[in-house]
Amino acid sequence: MSELNVVSAVDEICAQATLSPELILKLRSVARNNLAERKVLQTRLGALDGEALSKEEKSLRTAVFAWILSRYDQAESASKELAGALAHLVKGEIALDREQYDEAASQLKQAAEQLQAPKIGVEIAAALRAGGKLDDAVGALERIEKQGLADADLLFQKGRCLEARGQQESACTCYEKALELDPNHAEAAFRLAYYLDLRGEDNRAIELYKRVTGQGPAFVSAMLNLGMLLEDKEDVDGAIAAYKEAIKVDPTNKRAALYLRDSVESLDMYYDENERKENERLEAVLRIPIADFELSVRSRNCLAKMNVRSLGDLVRKTDQELLSYKNFGETSLQEIRNLLESKGLRLGMFKEEEAKRARAQRLRTGGPENTMLVKPITDLELSVRSRKCMQRLNIETIGDLCEKSEADLLATKNFGQTSLNEVKAKLTEMGLGLKSID
Repeated sequence: MSELNVVSAVDEICAQATLSPELILKLRSVARNNLAERKVLQTRLGALDGEALSKEEKSLRTAVFAWILSRYDQAESASKELAGALAHLVKGEIALDREQYDEAASQLKQAAEQLQAPKIGVEIAAALRAGGKLDDAVGALERIEKQGLADADLLFQKGRCLEARGQQESACTCYEKALELDPNHAEAAFRLAYYLDLRGEDNRAIELYKRVTGQGPAFVSAMLNLGMLLEDKEDVDGAIAAYKEAIKVDPTNKRAALYLRDSVESLDMYYDENERKENERLEAVLRIPIADFELSVRSRNCLAKMNVRSLGDLVRKTDQELLSYKNFGETSLQEIRNLLESKGLRLGMFKEEEAKRARAQRLRTGGPENTMLVKPITDLELSVRSRKCMQRLNIETIGDLCEKSEADLLATKNFGQTSLNEVKAKLTEMGLGLKSID
């Protein structure tokens, strides 16, 4: 589901004159499966005072929105002003989230007695299962199935019951079916990914974990599991991104901070190991004299005047540096590229390796600098124009920003010298700076 569709779904539900049980549960599903959706709901909650709604409907929406956003005290306070079946539904859901399972089942059963909404039965089953009343939960689900409800949440709860009975394979089948009905069902994706991970089906597990990543505080575990799988595949950058996502959602998560630190520290090890493997081959290749190759007279003369004597000298040059030299044009540049490609080399590659090492050093953990690097970019309190440029560049943390150079930022639409000065001043206050390309 794209962010545009997600936002439209939240707005469409909230635009209804009254919230039915089906709409309340649908809103819960929509607004808990993506951080962007939660922001929309937060805006809706803040704007309720100004909306032309009846007192009862306003109290209902306050209770529902606050519950979905995990603001339980506010939700409970608003729910006290409600009466009837919807009051029981909201109170039951709050109790379920607070792990008060007997109270949750009692409230939800009272709601179900007054409302013709099979989905409430699924919620009752969830409360019974979580409270250890597995047989009762299974019975509740079977009764709902007989009513002909084909629903991803029902299949998910059925899978959780099967898990509790030790029938993991059957549970996974339920999760697969749930995802067929709703590919965006984050809980089913997470549970299925967990078991695929255990079975060693890493690629499928990674794909499912990525569906869950970024979808709210409940799925920090998915981000951590994803990071560990990516580390196993030596995708250290991907692992770091997953751990950063976990910290963005839950800044106090100690496991996420520990995994991020270890992963960042492994960057140096990773590059060192690659260097050791490549050293012998590279040293031999880079010592090869330019004179050993059949180049055009123009290219050979230009390289000689630039004091480029070996392949090692050549790969330290960039395309722009060669083209800036008198009489060195695109034809000569392509000739040089072809030569280097035949040896597994490319122009500018030494500068790229130096940039990687610099990035690893900037990300190294253990001191106050790293604490600042993992903070969200919003902590800089930038102007609107600068914030929009951060979004265009997909910059989420202060560390992401420090990996950009002045040229990177100035190349972004609507990012000028004033915005650059603002960013540099903010970073200087924190003892940080943009990447140097000298």
